Amino acid sequence: MKADEFSQKFDFAKPQFKHIETDREIIVPVSGGKDSTATFILALQHFDKDKIIPLHYNTGWDHPKTYQYLDYIQEKSHIEIQKTIFEEAPSMPDLIRRVGAFPNRMARWCTGRYKETATLRWYKKNGFYDNRKGQVWLGIRSDESAFRRKKYGDNDSSDIHGFKEIYASTPKSLDRNVNMRFPILDWDTQDCFDLIKNYGWKHNPLYDEGSNRVGCYPCLLSSKKKQTEEFNTEFGQKQLKFIKNLEKELGVKYEMYEEDQGSCEVCNI
Repeated sequence: MKADEFSQKFDFAKPQFKHIETDREIIVPVSGGKDSTATFILALQHFDKDKIIPLHYNTGWDHPKTYQYLDYIQEKSHIEIQKTIFEEAPSMPDLIRRVGAFPNRMARWCTGRYKETATLRWYKKNGFYDNRKGQVWLGIRSDESAFRRKKYGDNDSSDIHGFKEIYASTPKSLDRNVNMRFPILDWDTQDCFDLIKNYGWKHNPLYDEGSNRVGCYPCLLSSKKKQTEEFNTEFGQKQLKFIKNLEKELGVKYEMYEEDQGSCEVCNI
């Protein structure tokens, strides 16, 4: 069987995407990673730019190259990336000092403040608690983990979910106005890289340096193995030194570096 015949026979080998028209604005959370970038590109391919809102959950704790990459996709798309902010403590170091401790498995307040409270405030400030209608395009894939396969394996990328269905604590006023879709749910890693390349964009350079995920650097709730990988980079060494200085400043120990398990709750949606 020829390659093209094989491809035609097994259509599941191709990334699937079904365009569904909507009058809602398309909100695309962008981390600077391959999945959210591919999702952003899909939105650009199917909707007018004035209808798309890229949104970055700002923690002030990403790798500098990720912030540079966000500037890059903003320039390439000609759409300003909106950023959430937790005004009481705009960056992770600010929040650690405010709390007087580091986050841990039992106290994931970095997730709560930066990816929940700050995000809900953004929606409220921008009218989505009132009558403004939106649809969040979240770039998650079911093959990323056993947890996601179990939770989303029976869903289809064209399914429209209620906001509260995914985030149980969502206020009713927001749930009425904003729903959610997972456009690349059944894609794999290479599908995302291929779309970015075929669209004429570059991917985040951290992938070429060995990273398999993009986000907080390091995620203070990730496993010891993952943190060790990132602490062993040039920028990671600076972050580790900063954390050790914070330990001395606050008189508390950063315990999660000794843990073998853990991850951000929002990343486990």
